[in-house]
Amino acid sequence: MARSLRSLLVPALASTLGCEVQAAEVQGALERKAASEFTERQVESVQVAAKADTDTDTDAKTETDTTDARASAGHDGSRAKPSWHMPAHEPGSLPRWIEHETIPRETLAQLAARYDVHVDNLRAWNDIAEGDELHPRRPQHLRVYARRSPPPRQRLRHAFREGESWLSISRRYGVDSSDLRAWNVGALGRSLEAGEVLDVWVDPIVYDAIINDLPADLRAAEVRPGAHGVGPPQEGVLIAGVQIPPGPGYTLRYPNSAWGTTWSVRHVVAALDRFRVTSDYPLEIRVGTMSRQRGGEIGGHNSHQTGRDLDIRLPLRVEVPQALPPTARRVDWRATWELVQAFVGTGVIEIIFLDYKRQRRLYKAAVEAGASEEALDALIQYPRGFKANLGLIRHAPGHDGHLHLRFPCGPAESECQ
Repeated sequence: MARSLRSLLVPALASTLGCEVQAAEVQGALERKAASEFTERQVESVQVAAKADTDTDTDAKTETDTTDARASAGHDGSRAKPSWHMPAHEPGSLPRWIEHETIPRETLAQLAARYDVHVDNLRAWNDIAEGDELHPRRPQHLRVYARRSPPPRQRLRHAFREGESWLSISRRYGVDSSDLRAWNVGALGRSLEAGEVLDVWVDPIVYDAIINDLPADLRAAEVRPGAHGVGPPQEGVLIAGVQIPPGPGYTLRYPNSAWGTTWSVRHVVAALDRFRVTSDYPLEIRVGTMSRQRGGEIGGHNSHQTGRDLDIRLPLRVEVPQALPPTARRVDWRATWELVQAFVGTGVIEIIFLDYKRQRRLYKAAVEAGASEEALDALIQYPRGFKANLGLIRHAPGHDGHLHLRFPCGPAESECQ
């Protein structure tokens, strides 16, 4: 559904998106502003601070979450690539039976996501009783009727250096810091010393994306590679999560819940920057919940578990006190429509949730802004009924004060569903 909608939306919205600013002008303005802000923040000079490991679900200010995990960047900003080659892998025709040898700390839920199967089927195929889990250390051989077949994980060796931590190393390789500890604490203990060698089990697809990362622009470079989701948005986790970076024109309402995948966060930044250039809305956009640093359940939300969902409060009219809740009469619907356009313009939005009654206001603002009938049909469920399986923007209860945007799985997320 999302792919076909995107193919319709991009051409349908081309004239609307360019009604005030031509695409080349937008891109040029974005690059000039990004370059200026990038220089001011001196992102390129940020280094990982030497500190004790603080792998908590908080905003770790001493270990800046912009360039600390760039996998092999030298201290001068140059890239000294490690000797890494993507292993040869031929998935063959799918679905098909394969044999999987587990690595330490793998779970049935993780394997189900990796091979796009159901956990109950994994149990049935391998005589694993309900409630039993895989052995946390001993390898097991499992039969899987795989619907997808990414290359098997690889064990790499990492020599610990002064200034590193469990967290910084895990981000460098795109793995979970708790897993990294578990793989090595028995042999090395919890306190690491320079020269000690760690085992790191990497997902080749994730690690290859880290090593060969080529950000599209300076703002994208602020978002480190390797953050990826495991499982579906309603029941999953976030590995090596990356926080939405600060920027002009928006504010993070809940910084501790502003973590996501590299793919999603880079597109969030691109959309917010585009909105700032194409809209004359003078106030900051209030960015709400995405995910916690390590994903999982988050209070008051059924999803937001894998770093692919983002809430943004509906922008209020300038004359309205910004502390008030966003009722229909207080919302700046023209700015809301421009915000929707900015995100749709990324070409990757999977779905947007907004209360059906609020969609009527958005529809009216879009018509007044000159949106074509084709664009309206592709974008907004209204006026075809709140049960209609039509439009990128769909009704969801409890979404009358914010947009809920969902991004698809990124190209380097082999366990995302």
